[in-house]
Amino acid sequence: MNQAALNKINYGLYVTGIPDKEWFGGCIVDAFIQVTQEPATVIYSSMKKNRTTELLAEGSLFSVSVLPADVNPFVISNFGFQSGRIVDKWKNVPHEVIEGLPFLTDSAAKYRCKVIDARDLGTHMLYYCEVLDAVSGDKESLVYADYQKSMKPAATSSFLEFKKTGVSPLIP
Repeated sequence: MNQAALNKINYGLYVTGIPDKEWFGGCIVDAFIQVTQEPATVIYSSMKKNRTTELLAEGSLFSVSVLPADVNPFVISNFGFQSGRIVDKWKNVPHEVIEGLPFLTDSAAKYRCKVIDARDLGTHMLYYCEVLDAVSGDKESLVYADYQKSMKPAATSSFLEFKKTGVSPLIP
C-alpha cells in the first residue's frame, strides 16, 4: 500500500470539542465529511484510544471548528500532540462556549453536531451525525496537504517550545 497515494485524498483539519468532567475534551481530526444536505448529515471518525472518542460514547453532542488556512500551528499541536485525559487543551487557545460546547474563536466555520449512529471500525469509531447548526466564517479552510507540506514542522516546533515553557503562544 502506498501511503503517499492515500495522502493525496483532499480533506481539511478540524478541532472537535465535547464536555468532560473537569474541562472540555477535544482533538484534531481530518475525517469529517458531509454526506447529505437534507437533513444535513456528516460522518466523523476518530481513533478509539482518544479521550474525545470515549466522551462521544457517553454523550452525543459535540462541536467542530474548521481550521483556517492561516491557523497558528500551535493549535494543531495543542489538540493533536497531547491527551485530554491529563490536559485541558482548551485553556491554551482562544475559544468561546456556545450552547455548552467549545468552539475556536479563529475558525473558517463552526458546526454543532449530534451523534445519531456509530460503527466500530477496529482502530477507529465512525459516527453518523446530524448537523444541528452551521456557521460560516470569512476565512478559507486549511487543506491537510498544505499542513503536511508547510505547517507540520512549525506545529512540532511550537509544541516543543510550549512543553519547555508551559506558556501558550496564543494566550497572553
